[in-house]
Amino acid sequence: MVVVVYRKTERSNIKHMIVFTEEKTPDLIIDSSLKKQILPKEYVIEEIGIGKKFIDLYKKLHKIKKHATI
Repeated sequence: MVVVVYRKTERSNIKHMIVFTEEKTPDLIIDSSLKKQILPKEYVIEEIGIGKKFIDLYKKLHKIKKHATI
C-alpha cells in the first residue's frame, strides 16, 4: 500500500491524497520515463509513504478530510 499526498499545480495550496492498495513500492508512481504515468507530470508530489499508518498521519499533518483509493 502506497500513500501519496500531492498538489495539482505549483501555486495551489489544496492538497489531495491517493491510496494505491495494489502497489508495493512507489517506483511506478514517481518514474517519469513511463509513457502513461499514474499521476500527471504537472502534479507536485508532497509526500509518499508505504503502509497503512501513513493514511491517518498524512490526513492530520496536511489537514485532508477525504482520500481516493485505487
